[in-house]
Amino acid sequence: MKSHAEFVHLHVHSEYSLLDGAAQLEKLVSRARELRFPALALTDHGNLFGALDFYLAAQKAGVKPILGCELYVAPRGRRERGSEDGGYEGANHLTVLVRDLAGYRNLIKLVSKAYLEGFYYKPRVDKELLAEHAAGLLVLSGCLNSEVSRLLSAGETARAREAAGWYQEVFGKDHYFMEVQAHGLEEQVRVTAATLEIARAIGAPIAGTNDSHYLEASHARAHEALLCIQTGSTLLDPKRWRFSTGEFYVKSAEEMAKVFAEIPEACRNTLAVAERCNLTLEFGRFHLPRYVVPEHHTLDSYLEHLAREGLRRRYGPAPGDAVEERLTHELRIIEKMGFAGYFLVVWDFIHYARQRGIAVGPGRGSSAGSLVAYCLGITNIDPIRYGLLFERFLNPERISMPDMDIDFADDRRDEVIRYVAEKYGHDRVAHIITFGTLGAKAAIRDVGRVLGMSYADVDRIAKLVPSFPLNITLDDAYQKSPPLAELVRTQPHVKELWDIARTLEGCTRHASVHASAVVISDDPLDEHVPLYKDPKRPELITGYAMGPIEKLGLLKMDFLGLRTLTVLANTVELIRRSRGEQVDLDALPLDDAKTYALLSEARTFGVFQLESAGMRDALRGLRPERLEDVIAMVSLYRPGPMELIPDFIGRKHGKAKITYEHPAMERFTRETYGIMVYQEQIMQIASEMAGFTMGEADTLRRAMGKKDRDLMAKQREKFLAGCKDRGIAVPKAERVWELMEKFAGYGFNKSHAAAYALVAYQTAYFKANYPVEFMAALLTSEMGDTDKIVKYIEECRAMGIRVDPPDVNVSAVKFSVSGGAIRFGLAAIKNVGEAAMEAILATRERDGRFASLEDFCARVDLRLVNRRVLESLVKAGAFDSLGLPRAHLMATLDAAMEAGQRQQRERAEGQASFFDLLPAGPARARPEPVAVAPEWEDDQRLQFEKEVLGFYVSGHPLARYAGVVESLGITPSGELAGRSAGSRVLLFGQVAALKETSTRSGNRMAFVTLEDMDGTVEVTVFPEPYKAAAELLRGREPLLVRGRVDDGDKGRAVLAEDVRPLERVLAESAARGGAGEPSALRIRVPAAADPAVTLAEVREACARHPGRVPVFVHVVLPGQEVVVRSRAVGVDAGPALVARLEELLGPAAAVVEHAGGP
Repeated sequence: MKSHAEFVHLHVHSEYSLLDGAAQLEKLVSRARELRFPALALTDHGNLFGALDFYLAAQKAGVKPILGCELYVAPRGRRERGSEDGGYEGANHLTVLVRDLAGYRNLIKLVSKAYLEGFYYKPRVDKELLAEHAAGLLVLSGCLNSEVSRLLSAGETARAREAAGWYQEVFGKDHYFMEVQAHGLEEQVRVTAATLEIARAIGAPIAGTNDSHYLEASHARAHEALLCIQTGSTLLDPKRWRFSTGEFYVKSAEEMAKVFAEIPEACRNTLAVAERCNLTLEFGRFHLPRYVVPEHHTLDSYLEHLAREGLRRRYGPAPGDAVEERLTHELRIIEKMGFAGYFLVVWDFIHYARQRGIAVGPGRGSSAGSLVAYCLGITNIDPIRYGLLFERFLNPERISMPDMDIDFADDRRDEVIRYVAEKYGHDRVAHIITFGTLGAKAAIRDVGRVLGMSYADVDRIAKLVPSFPLNITLDDAYQKSPPLAELVRTQPHVKELWDIARTLEGCTRHASVHASAVVISDDPLDEHVPLYKDPKRPELITGYAMGPIEKLGLLKMDFLGLRTLTVLANTVELIRRSRGEQVDLDALPLDDAKTYALLSEARTFGVFQLESAGMRDALRGLRPERLEDVIAMVSLYRPGPMELIPDFIGRKHGKAKITYEHPAMERFTRETYGIMVYQEQIMQIASEMAGFTMGEADTLRRAMGKKDRDLMAKQREKFLAGCKDRGIAVPKAERVWELMEKFAGYGFNKSHAAAYALVAYQTAYFKANYPVEFMAALLTSEMGDTDKIVKYIEECRAMGIRVDPPDVNVSAVKFSVSGGAIRFGLAAIKNVGEAAMEAILATRERDGRFASLEDFCARVDLRLVNRRVLESLVKAGAFDSLGLPRAHLMATLDAAMEAGQRQQRERAEGQASFFDLLPAGPARARPEPVAVAPEWEDDQRLQFEKEVLGFYVSGHPLARYAGVVESLGITPSGELAGRSAGSRVLLFGQVAALKETSTRSGNRMAFVTLEDMDGTVEVTVFPEPYKAAAELLRGREPLLVRGRVDDGDKGRAVLAEDVRPLERVLAESAARGGAGEPSALRIRVPAAADPAVTLAEVREACARHPGRVPVFVHVVLPGQEVVVRSRAVGVDAGPALVARLEELLGPAAAVVEHAGGP
């Protein structure tokens, strides 16, 4: 038996031929190994997205990787954009393979220029570029869509031969092969015969390929589905784009030999091609940008100079030996590892940001453990004071690029990136591409749609996939969700969906731009990586994702936009404007009593990291007294370590015993009351007890975090030996090891926690000491999120802060502070664009306040502030300070605009009137007396506010029901997150949005956004309740919705069981009340319920509403109904108890009988 197959696939598409290839890289390489191919090419459409990952995976599997690409060649030129220049499918295909390093670099150039210069529907090169970058490449003539094949299909044999001759001349006789394929297509048979003639005529060898787009023949249906996902069509559409046969898979050598039985050299020559392709890529070298240091300095000496300057600034003229030694230690390690340039690059752009008033975070990730970074001002939390470790950031025993992630104010982050691009070169700085993949639920939803299934059916199946863990696979979901497994086993259409979804799960679906990652190179980036351009975005983007970028040794930086930093910066500015105080964010006192009182009372709504309900509960118990307590909370409040919080709180307050196995444990865990909260504590204990260097301790930390058993066993042996050498008894050392091992799974990066705890403290400080300014900045930061604005306005009211509507005479662009109150900004009003705002503010600044609507229209440029803008201003209440009803202003708007336009036209034409001779400002207004129109009704006024602001300001249309609703036991939308999935709830609100649709069987249903006074909740109304509620859902009247809590894709939702108008429910309740005093409460427990559990819940509900009304419980059992009277329990049979019982048991489960009626 031969050691390898006698064939090599040279035309192969992976998942990176986006929504066209269905072969995932790892599986593709495994399949090649399984079929004993000695080599394998990757030729995705127009890109090299997967090239490096493929190269490494193939090498690891013992399969020779051949990198390549199926390029699109523009017929006339890459810069032409006419109907003849490539359209959607017009560009010619060309199969290009890499022979060596020069070829790899040339292919990178070709792919990059295809996106940057030639993109028109597809990324296109042209013959000019091919000739310029031909060295090191081997070319196959291409598939049926190639230039040569298209000419042959059109019967233009002479032109086809001429084209083939051009490619042969450009790439060389040994590096141009005529490509033939056989997928059972008649056209291919004709073209292949003609191709063989041309090959003989020009002396070119033949190479057979299979243009594979999926792994196995059985995947053809899944590939059809993938094409439908790409084109938005369904498998039921006879006109959909599809491959004509099911032959486009990775065939075995034996299958390919049969395909080309009459052309045996077509298979043999693929081996010859593989022998000519010998690319070796080098890794392990870093490509840092060249930072230019001042004269007489090296990178290392300049870094040390800056660091020692910063040391004196941070610690004064006598920092102490320990601090000096720590700085020297870090500098020597940085020098030894060759990363001085890295630190200088980061220092430079952070220095730039700080000089321009751009807020920079105090640190992120492990870099906060570096004293050098602290002295340079890269970070702003003292690593000495808080026990942060340098080796957690940079381990000298594990050479890898440092990783500093930097937070900037989110509204100014792009300024810093632009500065970096200008400093190092726009061709050397780019954003990094990222890829979205088909996860388990997404695969089900996409495949369900292309199979023609209804949204409701697909939604039902997708929701049976557990939401946790986050990256759950379909196979895991099948094991963990019995109802899902049952559907797959018993329903053929679900089984079909399942099989296709399993094949496509994990496939790359689309390319996008990483939210924060930027690469900075020493050379033009297309010397190292392919470049990509999204036609909808301006920035340069790499064609390799983050993993390959780092493997190539390029500098990757994360420039993160943190909204909280914008809030802090805006708060500082508002304080300066409103109080005349200059607050230094970096110098806030860390022992402020008001701040810790706010934290202890959990008044942390709007405070970074500390505003969730669970975190607020923890803060009430903990009662923080120092920043270290906040650092611990930030670390502990995560899935897993959260279970340690009660013990942590108990130890802090002396209610739980603290024991230490060894003095090192006490030394390093005293601040966390004997609990190893941080990874750094494990490192310190290993160093102290077992003599580990900090680098070795970091290796131990990593091994524990990854739960690598083999490495853990070696580390355990080393730890115990080190302890023994220091006279520590083995049993004690083993107990400490066990504790370390236990807490390693929980341990958090203290450096990151400390930096984020500081940001949390800063926001809490401002909320406690400058509440109005802080809340105004917070509201500004959330102007695009209506639900959050509503909640923060409610928080303002709870804090006693007045929030005034927008006002053309007072408002700034953003939320502002005036007279101890918050004033809405003009930017919060829909339809009021930037130009209109600038015109209003500039006029007011120049000429003073507006005296009337007519005065406003006479002075403000009405070309910028048009009728739509004015309508929005009136509806928002921005003219209320003029003293006239909004309805009147709207009624006189046209007349005011007409007069204003006339005055502005006259001024422009130089026709001065008597009034133009008057002083500038309000005195020029000439309002004519008009009868004042009555104000709108409350509901109309509020609806207009909602229309232009996204929420209600001067009231709420549901406010009048607040007392009644409370008595009914309603669950506010804001409390849904605390209700378990499946539990029954009663909601109240108005329909804010309605989407009606049909199920697969044609029944109508709806998706509803229900709005209450807390916010909104998504409600699904299936066909049965929809029948009775369709008209109600289309109206505006307040509704009561009874249903079950559901874990929706976008958060908590409710599945409606019953929808009723609130007014009718209240009327019925009043009518029942008029029939006499309640004489009995009858409760019906349905047969489907568990009687023991249900009766316990019923008993608890009744106990919460004690009274004198007797209770009769009807329990439905198989074949009978048992009625039990509770002699010991009397209740208050009011709406709240009835609502709770119906929540537990369903509609009409609780009936109140009255003495004078039913």
